[in-house]
Amino acid sequence: MSKARAKCTVTHASEVFSMTLRTYVIRRLILIIPTFFLVSIIIFVLIHLAPGDPVRAMFVGRPVSPEVVDRIRHELGIDQPIYTQYLLWLGRLLRADFGYSYIYRRPVVDLVGERIPLTLELMLIANGVSLVVAVFLGVLAAVKQYSITDVLSSLAALIGYSIPNFWIALLAMAFLSVQLGIFPVSGVQTMGMKFASPFHALYDHLLHLVLPTSILVLGWTAYLFRIVRSAMLDVLMQDYIVTARAKGLRERIVIYKHALRNVMLPVVTYTGYSIGYLLAGAAVIEYIFSWPGLGQFWVSSAAQRDYPTLMGISVITALMVLVANLCTDVAYALVDPRIRYD
Repeated sequence: MSKARAKCTVTHASEVFSMTLRTYVIRRLILIIPTFFLVSIIIFVLIHLAPGDPVRAMFVGRPVSPEVVDRIRHELGIDQPIYTQYLLWLGRLLRADFGYSYIYRRPVVDLVGERIPLTLELMLIANGVSLVVAVFLGVLAAVKQYSITDVLSSLAALIGYSIPNFWIALLAMAFLSVQLGIFPVSGVQTMGMKFASPFHALYDHLLHLVLPTSILVLGWTAYLFRIVRSAMLDVLMQDYIVTARAKGLRERIVIYKHALRNVMLPVVTYTGYSIGYLLAGAAVIEYIFSWPGLGQFWVSSAAQRDYPTLMGISVITALMVLVANLCTDVAYALVDPRIRYD
């Protein structure tokens, strides 16, 4: 009878927790809406106050009369007050219309949709590899504190965290691509090559993926490693770890069952925040390696003052970061059942 009662109690507690978490998610989703619009206002104002004229950018190197410039500015609507431009843009956004690119003369949603998969490919691979390597090395370095493994791992993390990723990218390109010819210099596929099978095309794509992904992995792994090592050292000094060891539990069980779960909380936090970090890093890496993703597209659009495209990329990125933060909060409860959202 007591077992049945205990089972009912656990079931009821699980249901209550699910309902509470569901309510919290709904509240956060409601808060995301005003946050998103506030961010869109800030981005819109900053983009339109930046120096440069999109009409002049269209005619770089070509003479154009002031009358033509004024006419095109009027057709594009950028001669109106900035608040009027924002309201017009917002009205289109509510209809799922991101506008048309000034340069490509195509819908922004189509241009962004073509490039999101390539950026997500870089980010997901870099994030996944970095997480696995950082957790493994961070735990190993903390367990074997002051050993040669700890010293070498910490030194490598310090170097990887300190050196700018664009500098490493240029060195890797010059040495591994230009000098040795091991990896392709740029792009996602070898131009003009006819592949014998889909396998050969996939292999060629993976070769193009190695360098840009590796550069992102180096920087993010170094950052995560320091977090994991520091958190693991703190957890290993807790009383419940000392008690577990005093009970005679195997060291592997103490580390991976009792300690690692608490270490994962800060890892989950920074993994959620990694969306913004990786997008910022990907913009530079994609530009260097001519990887046609969102980052490279954002840089080229900024150089040409393509306002609709810049807004489309920026608000989609902002939405991705907001959703990632929500997923991070939900992951807290899954990693640590003690966390409750009231």
